[in-house]
Formats: sequence, C-alpha cells, structure tokens
Amino acid sequence: MNIGKHQLLTAEKETEFGFYLSDGRNHRETVLLPKKFAPAGFKEGDELEVFLSLDSEDRPVATTQKPKAEVGTLAVLRVKETTKIGAFLDWGLDKDLLLPFREQPQRVEAGRSYLVRLYIDEKTGRIVASRRLSRFYTGDVRELVPNQEVKFTVWDKARLGWRVIIDDKYIGIIYDNELFRAVKPGDRFTGFVHCIREEENRADIRFRPDGFDGVAAGKPAILDALEDAGGFLPLNSKSSVEEIQASFSFSKRVFKQLIGMLYKERKIVITDDGIRLADANQTEEKP
Repeated sequence: MNIGKHQLLTAEKETEFGFYLSDGRNHRETVLLPKKFAPAGFKEGDELEVFLSLDSEDRPVATTQKPKAEVGTLAVLRVKETTKIGAFLDWGLDKDLLLPFREQPQRVEAGRSYLVRLYIDEKTGRIVASRRLSRFYTGDVRELVPNQEVKFTVWDKARLGWRVIIDDKYIGIIYDNELFRAVKPGDRFTGFVHCIREEENRADIRFRPDGFDGVAAGKPAILDALEDAGGFLPLNSKSSVEEIQASFSFSKRVFKQLIGMLYKERKIVITDDGIRLADANQTEEKP
C-alpha cells in the first residue's frame, strides 16, 4: 500500500465499519475504507480509486476525499492553526496535515497560505509537509542546456528575483528584470534556461529564449491582442513601460522590436496614437 498516493483497489470484504480493500493480488494486505466514504451501491468485488493515509492510531486507511497534493508533490496550502508541535494545514482531508517546526525556515502564520512539499517522515511513517524545499530538489543543473524549454514553479522571494523549482528537479532563479507580470509562490510557467551556474548548482531562467528567436516568439501575442481589441491598440514606441506591461509581459525594448518586425512584415500599421492590423491591400504605413 502506497501511503500518500491514490490507488485503484478492490473491495475484498464488507463489514459494519466499511470495506476492506486490496490491490487484487495480495489479498492478505488490506486497508479499511470507512463506510462514510463508500459510494452508493459499492459492493464486494468493485474497484475504486482511493487515497491512502494514516488514521489517528497510525493505521493505514482509505478515503474517497480528494487531497490537494500527494506525497512527492508541491501545493500551496492554508494554515488552519499553529500549535506547540507545528502548524496544521488544510489539504482537503478530514485530518489536517502537519507542518513541523523543523520544516519551517520561518514561522508560518494562521490564515496565510504557503508553498510546501509533502513527504513521508521516516521516523513516524506519517505524511507531513515541508517548506525546506532545497533538500528535495538536488538535480545536477549540468544536465540542462542553455535555451532548453522547461517548466518551473515559483518558490519564494530572493534578493534579486524569485527562487524557482525547475522541472520538479532543479533549483533556479528568475530575476526581477525578467519579470513583466505579477507572480506568487506556486505559480507554474514555461520558461527557458538562460545561464547554468555549476558552482552553485543553480540555473537562471527567462520567460523567452535568448536571441532573435526569443524576441520573435512574442509576435503572435501582439497579433492576438489586436484581434481581440478589434484591430487597434493605443500602444506604440512612445508608450510608457507601465502602459505596455499592462497589456503584455514584454519590456518596452522588446515591445519596440516586435512592432518593428510586424511593421516590416506589413502585418501592422504604426500610427501616432497606436498600432492597428494592416488591411490586406494596405500600402500606406507610418513608422
């Protein structure tokens, strides 16, 4: 039985307390599904996907409730209360999830939400949460290559940007000057490896690839925005950084490059008050 995971199990026996489930192969190893969690019409021989955890007496128990995370995964969870042994988090089950003091780099506060990873405590066998994420993501960044497309999760604020977890394996950072949108812990994005820092075993991440191709990749976003706006946007090279970033996740420099490309491709017309989609037969353009 994989504690902290979802499993497809078979009802072996019904009792007054509920159903004993097995994996259908090892009939001696069973786990109780309390009657309150059994769906209507459930009977012996039926299969059911359940989540396995431990009850108050540390016995394996099954539930059809859906937790917000499994063991080995990340989730942003709300602190319900703090106690003498740690904080208890709302993770979607009747029994709250413990975040021990030793797993809190800084003390958490009731009512606030935090990014945590779930793991099995080796001493107790219980599912617990941790905010000390570095020890779980120790992949060698030399396995990455510059401009490689990756998935990353925003972790926490650093002095010059945000620490991130790359491909659920590596630690990285995305700098504030690469951010043209608001982010928060738990947000997931697609990005690209910009720089590999072997000494620190860390990689720098950007939202777009390096070089010309990275800039050009932003052209569809401008054309889509023009389509959605009826063919005109009140933005051009004279617009402020704030005006541009209210509509796009580009710096002003990149935005100017993009509209310059689209203008040369005769896909847009640049006017004194903005940009608009070029008509099929449009020849008059204003840079």
